[in-house]
Amino acid sequence: MTGRLMYQDVTEGRIIGEHKPGYGPNHVLKVNPYNAVVHMGHGNGIVTMWSPRQSQPLAKMLCHKGPVQAMAIDRSGTYMATSGLDGSLKIWDIRNFKALHEYSTMRPAQSLDISQRGLLAAGWGANVTVWKDALVTKVDAPYMKRLLPSTTVSDVRFVPYDDVLGYGHSSGLSSIVIPGAGEPNFDAYVANPFETTKQRQEAEVKQLLDKLAPETIQLDPTFIGRLDPRSRDQRQLELLEEKRDQYAKDKAGGKYLDNEVKNKMKGRNSSAKRFARKRLNNIMDLKKLNEIESAKKKQQESEAKRRKIPESEKGALGRFYDEKRSTA
Repeated sequence: MTGRLMYQDVTEGRIIGEHKPGYGPNHVLKVNPYNAVVHMGHGNGIVTMWSPRQSQPLAKMLCHKGPVQAMAIDRSGTYMATSGLDGSLKIWDIRNFKALHEYSTMRPAQSLDISQRGLLAAGWGANVTVWKDALVTKVDAPYMKRLLPSTTVSDVRFVPYDDVLGYGHSSGLSSIVIPGAGEPNFDAYVANPFETTKQRQEAEVKQLLDKLAPETIQLDPTFIGRLDPRSRDQRQLELLEEKRDQYAKDKAGGKYLDNEVKNKMKGRNSSAKRFARKRLNNIMDLKKLNEIESAKKKQQESEAKRRKIPESEKGALGRFYDEKRSTA
């Protein structure tokens, strides 16, 4: 309700990130199961994507003309379904942030969910509607419908590894069979619905060992780095050519004269050198005082020559400086 997104590490009990998008209260929040990026739906129709260590959203999408009411993301992290207060239900391709299909409901959908096999369920008003293959292609009619008179559907959820859809409404909780919704062939290394207590403990330990650092959460989880295909000699040759071209541009612009190259000595303007010079400027010893007096004397003599002061006054001025130096 405060419009803030906070990341808390449940294994260590500390907050690793806190963001404030600035779009007011947020009622829709989903985590992408593919890259662990958090999707937030705002009251102005914008969906933002967040990472724990990034102070700014990774991406922004204007999905609806009104507030975002519900959101669902498939397990592959490719498609996202959103519903808005404008009565539209849109399917988005997260890879290129493009709207693929759009459906309409009589009332804004309050809840969305995507099954493991790609079925889309929406709860709006007293109706529960299920679309099959709605993510890939444009479907003309729903796959299944369910009407609950005198009730209001608040939430719909598919049961993992089973062909069952549960939905909550104002009169309680109900469920219906949706053929082809659950994944029939499960991978025991990913999720085992029949695991024992010992297997569950080992799976939790493995998940803690494989836990990603917050800094590694990004839109493309497969990106690690890029390699330079050029060889070492080729890189050095291209670097020399760039330096030659830059010198030619500077010379043409009048920065350098003919047969003259600017010699930059390393370390002359470092922080340590500047600090040492600053300290030496603050130390006043006899040698430095004599240098200051001699500089003043030369300045006075130059001024005297310029003003054409007689020789007698010059001698008196010299005796004055001699007495002052001896006193010092």
